[in-house]
Amino acid sequence: MNIDAHHHFMPEPVIRYIQNHSEEMGADVIEEKGARFLATASGARVPITPGACDNEARLEQMKQMRLDKAVLSIGPNCFFYWVDTAHALNAARLANDWAARSVQDYPGYFYGVATIPMQDAAAALKELRRAREELNLRAVEISPVIMDKHLDDESFFPIYEYCADKGVLLCLHPYVSEDRPEYRRYYNANLTGAPLQTAAGLNHLLFGGVFERFPALNVLAAHGGGFFPYQLGRMMHGYKVRQEPKARGAKSPELYLKRLYFDTITHWTPSLQFLIDTFGADHVMLGTDYPYDMGDFAPADSLDRLRLTAGQRDMITHLNAQRLFG
Repeated sequence: MNIDAHHHFMPEPVIRYIQNHSEEMGADVIEEKGARFLATASGARVPITPGACDNEARLEQMKQMRLDKAVLSIGPNCFFYWVDTAHALNAARLANDWAARSVQDYPGYFYGVATIPMQDAAAALKELRRAREELNLRAVEISPVIMDKHLDDESFFPIYEYCADKGVLLCLHPYVSEDRPEYRRYYNANLTGAPLQTAAGLNHLLFGGVFERFPALNVLAAHGGGFFPYQLGRMMHGYKVRQEPKARGAKSPELYLKRLYFDTITHWTPSLQFLIDTFGADHVMLGTDYPYDMGDFAPADSLDRLRLTAGQRDMITHLNAQRLFG
């Protein structure tokens, strides 16, 4: 069985909400040559493919990708941390309701991941409670950086406490604006900005004492963990020789690795083999990043090129996802 742990959606209720509140949302839906795009104030244009909002189309494409199940999470362009809390909350509720309905309407095919308005920690926690306790969504997706706040900000601690207590998996997925000068060319917001942001998010969770304070918190880091897994030695060395990483009571980062999980989206066999060899097959899950252009739409083929036992492959393809999302 192949379960895609990194699989996005952009539902029609959210699309309609954006269209009806385009000025407040800083975004709009445009049509060109029969195709639809989400256009944001930052200049991003994200295609709205049929499979992003239509589960029948999604299931057809899942067959082509050799996927049996998918973990549905909102596309990061719909985090809406940059708008008024009321509108962000409305969009989040629509997305979470849609994800829960998809799980119910297609039994055996989907898991659902919540989204929450992180610009307002109290509103975010309230919606997380609703998503977990009323909608039975057992994971939540956030950005590794929340506008001008990092994940060691203590206003987020009640969210982490709830996730740890209720077994809610915290999924980190980057959202990087093209506004920064180093990201304006060459698609660098995605190529380098996204993996860097994920590494920064993990850095703040580790050195910010979050895992020390909430030892039952589990985190899934998108895109093979960004740059983090491949610079872990630098983080460990920095902890030894500097006082700054110890300022908030954290231990050396390698002591928290059992709390970290990664998907397989590295786009390079040596990187993926290193990730599994270093962190263990029990901490890696299949991922596609569907339906976006930086995805791996043949993830099972990516595993075929690796040195894996049958047991390791089973963990990566489905056992880890069943344990963490189910």
